Amino acid sequence: MPSLYASATLRAAIHETIFHDIPANARTKTVRLNEVQSRTHSELLTNRDLRLVELRNVTLGKWGISRRDLISSSPSAYGETVLWAEAVHHDIPDADGLVWTSNQCDPDDACLFFGDRVRESDFTAVRSRDGATVKSFVKDARDEGRRRGITLTI
Repeated sequence: MPSLYASATLRAAIHETIFHDIPANARTKTVRLNEVQSRTHSELLTNRDLRLVELRNVTLGKWGISRRDLISSSPSAYGETVLWAEAVHHDIPDADGLVWTSNQCDPDDACLFFGDRVRESDFTAVRSRDGATVKSFVKDARDEGRRRGITLTI
């Protein structure tokens, strides 16, 4: 299923995408510079009200799962988290996507929009920065990496 990931802040977007798979307890934390340069950062406005299912403690508790098991899970459990997204997609047909508190960049929100329920026309890009050509985006990623002890390497 196609999808669009978004975050409430640039910080969370960087942590939820570029730095997503780096465990907090990793001894060496590095990301290749080309991983940043292959990305584009876009600021989006929504053109309609979107219905997002909250993956927060109250909802997760109702479903019998903890934040630790779903949101704070290790990269090895990501296959299971996909199954939860698929279940929400199947069981809540009017949901446009999911929202949760970023595990990587708490307290900022992260979102997943279901590609078969949102359209390009539901969003307007008000600004975009290509990591291959806009140095300020690479600088922002480098600065966020330093905050978390992550080094960009060649």
